[in-house]
Amino acid sequence: MRSNFKTDKMEDIIHLLPDAVANQIAAGEVVQRPASAVKELLENAIDAGATTVQLVVKDAGRTLIQVIDDGKGMSFNDARLCFERHATSKIRKADDLFSLQTKGFRGEALASIAAIAHVELKTKRAEDETGTLVLIEGSEIKEHSLTTTADGTSIAVKNLFFNVPARRNFLKSDNTEFGCIEEEFTRVALIHPDVAFTLYHNGKLTYQLKPGNFKQRIVGIFGSHFNDKLFPIEQETTFIKISGFLGKPECAKKKKAEQYMFINHRFIKHNSLHFSVESAYDQVLPDGTHPPYFLCIEVDPATIDVNISPTKIDIKLQDDRVVYGFLHAAVKKAIGEFSLVPQLDFDYNTELDLDNVPQGGPVRVPKLTLDPTYNPFKSFANPSRGGGGSYHPQRPTTAAPDWDNFLKEIHNTELVSEELPEQSVMQFDESPATNIQEVDAFQMFQKRYLVVKLEEKMYVFDTVRANERIIYESYLQALKEEPVVVQQSLFPETITLKGSKAELLSEIKDDLLKLGYDIEPISGGNFAVNGTPHNEDASDVQTLVENLLDDYQSNMMSYRAEREKNLALSLARQKKSVMKPLTALPEVNNFLQQLFSCLMPSITPSGAKVFEVVELESLFRQ
Repeated sequence: MRSNFKTDKMEDIIHLLPDAVANQIAAGEVVQRPASAVKELLENAIDAGATTVQLVVKDAGRTLIQVIDDGKGMSFNDARLCFERHATSKIRKADDLFSLQTKGFRGEALASIAAIAHVELKTKRAEDETGTLVLIEGSEIKEHSLTTTADGTSIAVKNLFFNVPARRNFLKSDNTEFGCIEEEFTRVALIHPDVAFTLYHNGKLTYQLKPGNFKQRIVGIFGSHFNDKLFPIEQETTFIKISGFLGKPECAKKKKAEQYMFINHRFIKHNSLHFSVESAYDQVLPDGTHPPYFLCIEVDPATIDVNISPTKIDIKLQDDRVVYGFLHAAVKKAIGEFSLVPQLDFDYNTELDLDNVPQGGPVRVPKLTLDPTYNPFKSFANPSRGGGGSYHPQRPTTAAPDWDNFLKEIHNTELVSEELPEQSVMQFDESPATNIQEVDAFQMFQKRYLVVKLEEKMYVFDTVRANERIIYESYLQALKEEPVVVQQSLFPETITLKGSKAELLSEIKDDLLKLGYDIEPISGGNFAVNGTPHNEDASDVQTLVENLLDDYQSNMMSYRAEREKNLALSLARQKKSVMKPLTALPEVNNFLQQLFSCLMPSITPSGAKVFEVVELESLFRQ
């Protein structure tokens, strides 16, 4: 049979990529931004048995990322070989992937970093007299020689993405990139509280964490105000061990911040396990809020696969449902033990408590004493009122007038309506300030939704969303024209922020002053709140500022919003839920006047609909 291809006259088109190109392609998966390199270098330091790790960063990692540790170091040959692809000391055969006790095991990280940066490695083992120096530029070895250096390893990554300018152009602002570096630093430092960590950014000490226990490390990273916001969780079986700390409901946030889950000392993201924690807080947290948690889970390494992504953050569990069930039950138990859920106070016999049964002791059937003479339909005299006979506390009988009061109370709280003699009504469209007149009737439902009738049309307003629009535009005006009046505090409150959040607050404090918040830096991430907006409750400025900065950073990363609009939007989101139910016509008319004086009254700054118009005829149309 004759072949249709003339192989003798056609050139082969498949060829092997050069190592430098292959490394750059691999770097696209492993090193997506400076924070990715920080993660890999810190994990290598931990795997080397370091007890002290120092991270030095300049220009959010663009110019320099340096990690210095006091680990066991490398030999002369190992210092050169570690930059080859798939060169590692962590595994030797495929089965080792299911008994991993280390973090870096692929052997891709250093090769990928060296392909897109200038790398300087100095390393020395304690038993060696001299150390080793390796200089690499874009996968090309420039120098490999003996040198004088301290025990351990120092690796400096300079000019990241110098030969991949397209990827460098995709990097975001320094504050955003440093925030990502800080997050990777936090993840590694949290799960290794016995290791001392320091972080310098542009020559400034940002973190100095001393060795200690897990809670001390949490407080050291997130601030002393966290000390009273946590309660422990501890559960151990033959299959799984769960430990760590959960956040109290009152410190829940609208952003999923301060949520850290570790499996076998490795930070992981797992939607199912995250949901198991949050669902355990059902009926405890306000809608739309998320609890902080710091959970350490230990399972048999053979039951998990950490080799499903280059970042090693995603994992695959052998049986998700079992781990989900154990974790959910452990969180529920911890919440109950610390009386965070309102409970009925029942009197119970301590003999029924299984924890009090001695090991090997006899099991006794619990006894229940009943009163055979009790009649729930019989009235008993109250001895305190001078009556005779025995007295049994009972639920009081409710008379008809009480039901009337009860229904009246519901009417006042759940449904508020007010009507006046017929007057001119408000007529408007979606453009601002268009023939705004007063309404003469309204209704409130669920303390949030306002209903008014206008020209045979029913308007349903979401007052919370409307309030966000009103606050947003008032803040924009304050930032540009009329600053908010500051009420100075007699005793200034101190708040604590760390890392990028402290730097960000220092950057925007002048704008916050225009919005009524007089905040000045003190030292070490501490800030003095000298004043707050006039006639505003400022009972928890710490949480307000933290949520504000979280939202502000999120907007920077997602939308690259303008500074003033970003700040106004972020603060408006924190204040929108303060809207109180409208109870009188003057309040309703004033509220609608403010809303329709806005530039875009029909939508929130985020684009959500503020009100809905319903044609009354359509309600009865057949």
